[in-house]
Amino acid sequence: MSENKENIVWFGMKVTLQEKKRIQKLAKMQGYNQKTAVMQAVEDKLATYDVKSTGTSIYSDIESYLGVIDGEPDLSTNKDYLSDFGKKNTRER
Repeated sequence: MSENKENIVWFGMKVTLQEKKRIQKLAKMQGYNQKTAVMQAVEDKLATYDVKSTGTSIYSDIESYLGVIDGEPDLSTNKDYLSDFGKKNTRER
């Protein structure tokens, strides 16, 4: 995020008093100055869009496995599934 002084341009905007207080609160919580807090929020938001646009998401990682496994779609509907949970396994291996 650091830039050379020659690359710095003026970018002014007006905010409401409530918006200003929220920026101050965010900056204080993060331990940053207000500009850094705003820029970090912008970078974080852009990062989420970059992840979506590149297709690297949890959904895309598991998409090929969806629907492959047979059985109850929600194990909580199968009353017997957890009936022995926590009991010692006595089967021989």
